[in-house]
Amino acid sequence: MPYLPEAIDSALQQRGVTIEVLIVDDHGSDKSLAYARERAASDSRIRVFQTPENQGPGGARNIAIENMRGRWYAVLDSDDVIEPDRFAAMIALGERHRADLVADDLTIFGEDIPTARFLDGSSLPDDGVIDLDTYFRHTVMFGQQASLGFLKPIIRASVFEGGKHRYRPDLRIGEDDELIAQLLLGGADYRLLPSAGYRYRKHAHSISHRLSLANAQRMLAAERDLRDDIVRMGRLTPAYRRRYRSIEEAVAFTQAIEALKQRRVVAAIGAILRNPSAARHFSMPLSALAVRWRKRISTAFDGSRT
Repeated sequence: MPYLPEAIDSALQQRGVTIEVLIVDDHGSDKSLAYARERAASDSRIRVFQTPENQGPGGARNIAIENMRGRWYAVLDSDDVIEPDRFAAMIALGERHRADLVADDLTIFGEDIPTARFLDGSSLPDDGVIDLDTYFRHTVMFGQQASLGFLKPIIRASVFEGGKHRYRPDLRIGEDDELIAQLLLGGADYRLLPSAGYRYRKHAHSISHRLSLANAQRMLAAERDLRDDIVRMGRLTPAYRRRYRSIEEAVAFTQAIEALKQRRVVAAIGAILRNPSAARHFSMPLSALAVRWRKRISTAFDGSRT
């Protein structure tokens, strides 16, 4: 709720395009729904919906897709903001190339962290075309480069016609990535704009970086379905094999971490022995993720609370 007003304002302040803002409440515990209805009562561009029960990001986004009336669909998480010319620039690129998806870079910001561009240092194609193999190469879990799966592309509404292509509601993390992979596998044209019009806020309650064991296992189940489609279509490439292995490794690593948190050392060793390459994640660089996991590992042995 603290960031929702700013998110709504940034959407309504888009220049050069016609905007409708669909707010989907997923049965949160704060006052967001009441606030959204209050804003909708005073601005006809805002429409408010609610999931029948808590369904996670995918379920909420599917409701937005079913009710949207525009030619382009975009996601804006309630704690993020967008620059005022973002949609105009992205739509112009999409129409110029007849693209189905257009993404731009993210600006990462928040309290006590330096503001930075997300894709800095990534070796992406100069022409801005994101084909299937490029996407797979840049969506490796715990990879050295920023994952394209975190971007927030706009998507041409026509790809959703006839009930095609929806988010998987069983995914609580990785739902955007899974949808984009499916769209690319189906032949969608994906373009990348070099500017950074989406401002991604990092704070203590952010969920996109939380890889619980349950979420990791859901991601692997979804990835197995995707792999089946890829094999059936004859698109199993080295880039995809690496992506798939990285998800298997992430699950094994998370299983080991969870076991260590429960002081089940034998189970942790077993998880790594079943997928030995996952052991390398224990020596990841001292990113925020690695620091967090290492603290949990140490407290599993010294008896402190996590």
